[in-house]
This record gives sequence, structure tokens and C-alpha cells, in this order.
Amino acid sequence: MTSATLTVANALKNLVSTSFPAVGFVTAGTPETAVLAKSLPAGLRPPCVLILAGDGAYKDSTLTRRQQFHLILIDVLAGTNDARTAAALGRFDALQALFPADGLSSGDVVFLPDSFRLLDCPDGRAAACLTVAAMSPSS
Repeated sequence: MTSATLTVANALKNLVSTSFPAVGFVTAGTPETAVLAKSLPAGLRPPCVLILAGDGAYKDSTLTRRQQFHLILIDVLAGTNDARTAAALGRFDALQALFPADGLSSGDVVFLPDSFRLLDCPDGRAAACLTVAAMSPSS
């Protein structure tokens, strides 16, 4: 990650850590490949949120930098039937609730929700991805 990307990623980690104590960075090509990894970063146990930097772009007309980040929630399916799925979906709802549609500011960065989806996850785990866009002044 570049210095600007790392600064924004750390701000994002701080925001997510207020509701999810287990948050860490991962590198992968896509959220799907990050979920297929057999191990989590050291010290993280589900439920946890993995932060994966995505694509970015500069908007010359507004001197704005736009960077996507994928927030991958990994949870263990505990319990039976519908109850375990409901618990995992509740945590995903809590993650989404951190990022209101009109944006969440941290310093000079505004985080906007972009998209969300459930992910196929092996080993009795549940996974979902919330993609947010970080808008900041270009340096």
C-alpha cells in the first residue's frame, strides 16, 4: 500500500475497530480469494473484519482521490439452522450500519458505502463483503 493508502486504511481500521475488536489487513486479488485462505492473519479469530485495499482513481476536475476498500466479515456459523445464519447476518448488518449512505467522515476522508454481498466460505464459516469508497483530497 502507498503511504496515502495506508493512512486511509488505518483510519478505516480505527473506525471499524469501534464495533469489531478483531480487525486486520490482508492482501489478495479479490475478497473471494481472501476468504478461501485457510488461515487468518495472526491474532485474529472470528468474528473478524479483514480490510483489503481495492481499486482507486483520481478525479482531476475535483482534485479528489477515490479508493475502494473491501471489508470482509468472517464469522463462525455457531448453533443450528436459521439461528446461526441470523447471527452472522446480524453482524453483517452491524458492519453496514457503521457506514451511512450520506458518508462517514474521519479527518479529511469521507467513507461512502459502495456495495455489499455474501461470499462463499468453506469450513463452516460465514463471510460477507462490504465495499466502501474513501474520498479524500489528492496529494
